[in-house]
Amino acid sequence: MTTTAATPATAAPGSGLSTLASSSTFPLADPDTLLAKDGTYVTYGTTVGAGTGARCGATGRLYVPVLVHGSGSSVGMADCASHDALPSGPGAWAEPGGAVWAPGVARFGNRFFMFYTASRKGSGQKCIGRAISDSARGPFQNQGEWACPDAGRWALDANPFVAGGNLYVTYRDDAIASGAETGISTVRTDSEGRAIWDTRRDMLKSTDITWDTAKISGGTHVVENPAMWKAADGDWYLMYSGNNWDSARYSTGIARCGATPLPGSRCTPIREGVSRPFFGYTGSAGLNPIRGLPGNHQGPGGMDVFDAADGTARVVWHWWNGSTRFPMTGVLTRPSTGFLVS
Repeated sequence: MTTTAATPATAAPGSGLSTLASSSTFPLADPDTLLAKDGTYVTYGTTVGAGTGARCGATGRLYVPVLVHGSGSSVGMADCASHDALPSGPGAWAEPGGAVWAPGVARFGNRFFMFYTASRKGSGQKCIGRAISDSARGPFQNQGEWACPDAGRWALDANPFVAGGNLYVTYRDDAIASGAETGISTVRTDSEGRAIWDTRRDMLKSTDITWDTAKISGGTHVVENPAMWKAADGDWYLMYSGNNWDSARYSTGIARCGATPLPGSRCTPIREGVSRPFFGYTGSAGLNPIRGLPGNHQGPGGMDVFDAADGTARVVWHWWNGSTRFPMTGVLTRPSTGFLVS
């Protein structure tokens, strides 16, 4: 397995990449990272084809590619795929042989719960499935369709997290919006990861911000790829992506949600977050973000927060080179002026 450690060697002179951040040459979109039982880190992502990316154990088409890397406080990032976490594919509810997008995984008790996006069989509607495994690396066993809104609205980009002994899932939920607008919801689950729908809360809508529609192509006003985490100030925060995924403009917003992961009202974008993304590409093709990111690559999105073994907050995200997306990890801190990734 080829890995890139989080050491000064990760940064080439003049690259702009911090000495704490690590990047990968494996083409992986919508990454999600967690700490496995054996102390290594596992990063999942969207389906890749048989000839895509370097391999260190995995072969053929990978429905949910797995990159294994780092340990302890050194998270790093791998350059090769070692496993397919969902080798049986998206399940009988989905289009046979169809792709899996944006898998999110959380350890709940002694098991790992995956929520992923696929196209519903017969309609192409984007919906969310559920799968469970005893190992972070899989194989995960499909448990069927998890969320598929009425009237053909989409549900996608599910991201599970644990709080107060309960499992929650945050996801893009177009059922709470209409027309070209989109939204984000959070719901608590039971012990098997099944949604308890009367706990669902609206977290954010595309109408809450304006930068999601800046210079867009297409008609959809996108807020998606959400992630929830509890910061040191005791409040819960929501990260989310907006604008066109295949552009330099795809960026990351942050909203404050208050003292509970199921707030009574929608989360509030922080700083100038209504008109500007919090993290993004700082070049002229970007959207004037509040902060840049290590490497200052175009189109940084799909950002997810996870805890390292030493308890520090880390993030994983992808960036876009004009045709392909690649994953990175970094350290998330909270200086007096707001959040920072290094």
